[in-house]
Amino acid sequence: MAHPNTDQIERAYEAFGRGDIPALFDLWTDDIIWHQAGDHPLAGDHTGKDQVAGFLGGLVERTDGTFRVELQHSIADDDHGYSLHRITATKNGEDFEGWAILSYRFVDGRFSEIWTYEYDQRITNRILR
Repeated sequence: MAHPNTDQIERAYEAFGRGDIPALFDLWTDDIIWHQAGDHPLAGDHTGKDQVAGFLGGLVERTDGTFRVELQHSIADDDHGYSLHRITATKNGEDFEGWAILSYRFVDGRFSEIWTYEYDQRITNRILR
């Protein structure tokens, strides 16, 4: 049986795939922080539900709606979790594929802090510029 926070990770990916921001809001603490590495306009720390939602919307917007993530694996305990996902997108007629690991901190079963670790940051930088 998976830990409940592993189920939360899966719910988050499903909600993002549907574009269901209200469902994501239910999974996040009010003061959530998303740390996004890179050399692109969406890089940096995004604090609070509205900023994180804006960041996620920017991923879709900058790829003309083609940004997709496909969850491969996830694991979690009471305080921390990790997921591996495949990223696909098309921009200016060019297809992109990449991989990333997300690291999570949970507070009372909700996402409190998220860090993104790209397999090849150069790919993400090109997609999001």
